[in-house]
Amino acid sequence: HTHTHTYPGLRLMTAGSGCNVTVPAGPASAHHLTTAQGLDEDVEFQKAVRTSYGNRPTKTAYKMTGRGLPSSMGRVGTASRLATGRLMTGVAPQAAPGEKRPMTAVKSAGFQSSKSAGQFDPLNQAAAAAPPLEDKEQESPEEIVKGLTKKVHTLLEESAMLVERGKTQDALEKAKEASVNERQLCKKRDDLLGPDSANFDLTYAVLVHLANVYQKCSMWSEAVNTYLLIVKNKAFDRAGRLRLNIGNIYFQQKRYLQAVKMYRMALDQIPSTNQELRNRVMRNIGCAFLRMGQYADAVTSFEHILDSAPVKDLEGVDIKQPSKDFQAGLNLVLCNFALGDRDKMCRAMHRLLQLNLHSPFDDERYLNLEEDEGIASLLDAIKNDRLRKFEVAEKKKAHKYITMSAKLIAPVIRATFAEGFDWCVETIKSSPWSELAPELEITKALAYLKMKDFTQAVETLKGFEKKEASMVSTAATNLSFLYFLEGQYGQADKYADIAMNADRYNPYAMVNKGNCVFVNGEYDKAAEFYEEALAVETTCTEALYNLGMVSKKTGQLEDALDFFIRLHELLPSTAPVVKQIASLFEALDDIQEAIEWSLKLVSLVPTDAHALAHLGDLFDRDGDKSQAFQYHYEAYRYFPSDIDIISWLGAYYVDSQFTEKAIPYFERAAQVQPSQVKWRLMVASCHRRCGGYQQAMEIYKRIHTEFPENIECLRFLVRLCTDLGLQEGQEFAEKLKKAEKSKELKLKRENSATSRAGSGRRSASGRQRSNRNSSGRQRSIDRDEPDDMARRPSATSSRGNSAGSQVTPSSPGLPKPIDVSYSDPIGQLPERPKTAMQRRDDDDDDDWGDDDDDLLPE
Repeated sequence: HTHTHTYPGLRLMTAGSGCNVTVPAGPASAHHLTTAQGLDEDVEFQKAVRTSYGNRPTKTAYKMTGRGLPSSMGRVGTASRLATGRLMTGVAPQAAPGEKRPMTAVKSAGFQSSKSAGQFDPLNQAAAAAPPLEDKEQESPEEIVKGLTKKVHTLLEESAMLVERGKTQDALEKAKEASVNERQLCKKRDDLLGPDSANFDLTYAVLVHLANVYQKCSMWSEAVNTYLLIVKNKAFDRAGRLRLNIGNIYFQQKRYLQAVKMYRMALDQIPSTNQELRNRVMRNIGCAFLRMGQYADAVTSFEHILDSAPVKDLEGVDIKQPSKDFQAGLNLVLCNFALGDRDKMCRAMHRLLQLNLHSPFDDERYLNLEEDEGIASLLDAIKNDRLRKFEVAEKKKAHKYITMSAKLIAPVIRATFAEGFDWCVETIKSSPWSELAPELEITKALAYLKMKDFTQAVETLKGFEKKEASMVSTAATNLSFLYFLEGQYGQADKYADIAMNADRYNPYAMVNKGNCVFVNGEYDKAAEFYEEALAVETTCTEALYNLGMVSKKTGQLEDALDFFIRLHELLPSTAPVVKQIASLFEALDDIQEAIEWSLKLVSLVPTDAHALAHLGDLFDRDGDKSQAFQYHYEAYRYFPSDIDIISWLGAYYVDSQFTEKAIPYFERAAQVQPSQVKWRLMVASCHRRCGGYQQAMEIYKRIHTEFPENIECLRFLVRLCTDLGLQEGQEFAEKLKKAEKSKELKLKRENSATSRAGSGRRSASGRQRSNRNSSGRQRSIDRDEPDDMARRPSATSSRGNSAGSQVTPSSPGLPKPIDVSYSDPIGQLPERPKTAMQRRDDDDDDDWGDDDDDLLPE
């Protein structure tokens, strides 16, 4: 039995914070010690101190933070810091004399007092090298399958994103890679987990996506084979619907019979509860029959669609929704029109007008009947949301189909066009689409306009003068346009004002008003109307084009160029805009930019001969003769009757010293302008240059037969006869003399008549020059007019004074000699290079006198 002694009020210093902890007194005892005296003589106490229990490190104390005493286990927490942050060492209880308790509070924790000691290593781990890292255990089969599956999903997502961006080729590569990885996944999964772990959903998704990408890349056979691979696999229970995709591919390949077969097989796989999808498949079948020309079968399909409206389940009650397939209704009208059955056309039109949208366009959802601010803010938020835009698009589509059907059947359902349109208008007025009736009447007026019946068009449009303002504005705008085309600018201005008064924000009425002011020369005022139209509608291309024309007319070429470039951004493929830009750069003497824009114009209208010829003129001005010839030749191919193009090509070959190639072009010019003698003279001159004197002689004779008073032709004939030694030369010389005398008398009469009238501003040569300049573009070949030929220096005047010079009479009594000098209409011959320094002597010539007379020509 051990006696336990308690020491009330004893204070012990603990290791750590230096705080004094008072040990509470135990049960009441007979001995109350107030000092530590006598402990050395206490046997039990000394025995306890010398035991292992007494040699233990002193427990640390709690901080003076209000915490309680140690637990029943007798353990106190670790040492805390002093207020100064310095750690205190432990204090051992006194032992027997000569014995010291070791300081274990620091040493046992691994601390050393020496600063040169090594790093903190209480477990002495630095003594030996660290063992190598353990290898990770091999992945489990589930982890391998999971990693491959994730890779396939990633490839599918990347391919789908590429398809959305329009990069179909890159998407196809990703889809193929996903398919390869999916097959590897299936093989690995069967080996590791067994066949029961197959993931058919992933296989189905990969194959369907691959087939879809094949279809988008127009790889029809690969897409069909992939779809058939899915359809024939019984593991995919609902894969039969993919025959619809196969039918679409056949339809795009114009294999309509196979498409119909696939559509019907897909229709068998679609349940009757999904009536909307079934109707779409039936519409595809009808379109295929329509393309094959089987209109009766197509009519059956479209009628079935209109009769089989979708059914919606509302609280357990099946409600048949109104059909809204306006495209099927339009196709039904079209098939009956192709069959030529008037009654069926009318019935189909009635059925089309009975179709309704899913919800009224302007129902209570968009009406603020109570004028509530909350509702007003809500309407502002939803008036342009996606649902609203979808409804607007659906209504526009319905209006388009109904109007198109009416315009299609109106000319044939009644005896006359007017009666047919009147029937359509009355039918529409009595239908839920009555708001389309005025628009259809305007369409009737436009149809009259296309038929060139302006009177009926004007009468129809005038019928809107007493109707609602929007219709009045539209009708007046069209009337103003009609009168402007007819040149009645006063009436056009009047109806433009009516249209603007009815609708002040009608941009087209402002454009018509500006046009009426433009033709009167008030360009600034016209520009104001065009700018006002642009302020109302920034995309009004007519106003922007006319502003460019006003700036060009007033000489503000830079401003005009800015307007047309802005318009080109809105209408990049409009040839008139590109033509105006090219002409403005040409006016600004920027030939390179003019050529660049003219090339764009030629790319838009590659068969426009005038655009090609003008581009050739620009290259000619730039000094590029080869390109100029190329584009003029292309223009000649498309329009071989343009005299300017023909004359340019002929002049090009003459300048290039290929006169024989210029002959066909001058002959074509003579066919285009048979009354112009200059083209025939040029043909004869080309033959003469090529050495074909006989052909030239025959052509000159034909010219003289058709134009006996042409002096140039007679001069050529006299000269050729003289050079060739023909006896006809004297006869042609007499005719030349008479022609010159007749011309002289005619000039005298004209001069006397002009002097008597008091006007000397015109002369015969002036009239001839004005006739020459009336051909349009000035060509180098046009300078060779017949009357100017005599005034050009003679190419053969050095051969002799009798033929090459004009001799004036020495006295009035002597007869005037005949002037047989002429000038080549296609220019002078190139000067022949000199090949000898001196003439050969006559003695060196061969003696031909002894030759036989048979060698001489008879």
